[in-house]
Amino acid sequence: DELDAATSDTLDALEDVLDAVRARRPDTPHWEFCEGLMTALLCTRRTVAEDEWLPVVFGDEADAVFASPAERTRFIMNWLAREAQLRAALEAPVESLDDARALAPAVIDWRGLFASLPEDERAEVQADDASAPALARLWALGFMSAVEVWAQDWEPPRDKEIAESMDDALDCIAELQDDDGGPPALNLHDENGPPSVSEARFDAFGEALWAVYDLYDIAKSLGPRVAPARSEKV
Repeated sequence: DELDAATSDTLDALEDVLDAVRARRPDTPHWEFCEGLMTALLCTRRTVAEDEWLPVVFGDEADAVFASPAERTRFIMNWLAREAQLRAALEAPVESLDDARALAPAVIDWRGLFASLPEDERAEVQADDASAPALARLWALGFMSAVEVWAQDWEPPRDKEIAESMDDALDCIAELQDDDGGPPALNLHDENGPPSVSEARFDAFGEALWAVYDLYDIAKSLGPRVAPARSEKV
């Protein structure tokens, strides 16, 4: 689906900053990973502060990765803008993922993209990276990284039914960390390009998006974790 102008501008700005940082620090993650992490943070039971998630994205010396205060400000402002866009999607009462208001992560069909390149460019890209990630794999890795880093905030509640719902939802997302082993049937980068995504993978991605809605609603209903009350009385 085509992105609206505001979303495109926000994502372009974030990619520009990440590209600039990646030129200095090649291990800087792609935005798709960051978006998965951001989505998980929106589903976390408490608000995770900037000084907590920045080091997860950029490493321990998070503040040192930016070339200037202006570059840092541009990244943070557009991060917050994208966060607001995702939150609006999760708050919208959608009944179909085809709804224009539905959650639509900024994921790329990398295999479709590479397969659609001219032969000379494709050979050059494959020489650098022979195994393109499967659809939404980077997004799922980012999401599950947040679940791992903030594991205490993601501990299931005592309510068994809610805990089971959380586990099922996380399993749907974690499944996307695996490769797409099905026969290619769709190209999500270019509908006329060579098939690059299996029907099973496409369906699993849809299930993962509904799982995000479930996790968001659970987090809202539970609220932040509360430390058990302690008394000094004997």
